[in-house]
Amino acid sequence: MTESNPSKPSADYTAQVAYWDMVAHIMGGAETIRANGTSYLAKFESETQKEYETRLQAAPWTPLYADSFRNLASKPFSKEVATVDGAEEFAPLIENIDGSGNHLHIFARDLFKAGINHGIDWIWVGHTAVHEGTTNEGKKSLKARAYWKRIPSRRVLAVYSDTVNGSEILTHVRIEENHTERNGFAEVAVKQVRVLNREKQDNGDYAPATYEVFQAVKGDHGVETWVSVGGGPVSIGIIPMVPFITGERSEGSWRVRPPLKDLAYMQITLFQMEANRAVVQANTAFPITVMQGVEKPAGDAKVTLGPRSVLWFPPISDSGQYGDCHREEPAGSSAQSLREDVAEHKREMREAGMQPLVPTSGNLTATATAVSEAKAHSAVEAWAHGLKDALEQAFVITGLWLGVTDIPSVRVHTDFGLTGKDVEELRVLLEMNNPDHKLISDEAVILEARRRGLLGPEYDMDADRKLIDTEMPGDSEPDALIA
Repeated sequence: MTESNPSKPSADYTAQVAYWDMVAHIMGGAETIRANGTSYLAKFESETQKEYETRLQAAPWTPLYADSFRNLASKPFSKEVATVDGAEEFAPLIENIDGSGNHLHIFARDLFKAGINHGIDWIWVGHTAVHEGTTNEGKKSLKARAYWKRIPSRRVLAVYSDTVNGSEILTHVRIEENHTERNGFAEVAVKQVRVLNREKQDNGDYAPATYEVFQAVKGDHGVETWVSVGGGPVSIGIIPMVPFITGERSEGSWRVRPPLKDLAYMQITLFQMEANRAVVQANTAFPITVMQGVEKPAGDAKVTLGPRSVLWFPPISDSGQYGDCHREEPAGSSAQSLREDVAEHKREMREAGMQPLVPTSGNLTATATAVSEAKAHSAVEAWAHGLKDALEQAFVITGLWLGVTDIPSVRVHTDFGLTGKDVEELRVLLEMNNPDHKLISDEAVILEARRRGLLGPEYDMDADRKLIDTEMPGDSEPDALIA
């Protein structure tokens, strides 16, 4: 039987959506995690619901995943994402690439962040609707324009592709487009799915792309059906979407393993460990009053303890012994052990997240730190190069809409500060620039410092040379800074 529901997700989507939801909850912080209760903190078998809620709300939340994520996601954006060369038609798009006023840099940053969290995110390259055959001058008069939209992986219900002449092409995509429409003073929720498709032909090639929009409607008996509300050809012939992938894609599918997946699960484990530690600490942090040889007060009467209070204990009948009152303090060995376990887990999370922080345990060697930094930088650099590639592919599709072939290249920052290795290399460079045995020029040292981010993007060598000239003492001409 043919499936008639376009909102049905693919197997690839279904395999990933639970993790995407979990990451969204982690990024939402303590409030979101606690709101999802037993999904992240199990209820004890003998625990009442009230006791569970108390334990859940008291469970600490340390956002190490979010800290690591923000640190990694910010690295390529210390310098502006920009275009180089390309046809003049692209220039007006850079300042407002999505039609909502966002610069290409902002769009790229949001795409990069989503790609790290989910492993994959999507760029939609569209164009405002015009009648077929409208000239470029006509498009300008109508203020028609190309635009990009970021399509979160959570909304891409299905993706299928094939390899044709050595290149992978998208053949079928379904996108969730649920939204709210105003009806007078009321709001109406609309369930909508956009279907993009390319039919395979007998010669093995694929027909030009088409699109169709479906909306869910309810019949007289409340049965939901999907009806087409419009469609037609995609004039550029292809499905105008570009994936940005940071994770490991399974061969032959669109399942992607996010790069921080292990760290996300470590964050949930940390939440559970800290919740258990809080329970143990609450049960062992307060001494217990023990009374021997004294009957329990009648009714709801209470015994007052504390400064300026006095207790009398009559002799125990015929025994010649007296009652006793003392404070018993529970052993804190389990709490101490849990504290150590939590501290070690946090250290492992910081290392796994490649945080530039000294672990609290203090036993991570300088070599291990350098290795951790090197892995972090190589991974983020790979993601940054992937971002550059995705943006340039999006410009190729934009060129199809605009009818131009002179496509701009994209500049994305990929040198992310100093590691221990960088510091040592700079020392070598400075030694090579030693005036007593000069092997390289001052300019070479400056260029290397700029490449490593030691000098900001606004640094001007010519202006700095003039400033040095004014600061040099004496009347003699200073040595040229730049050969």
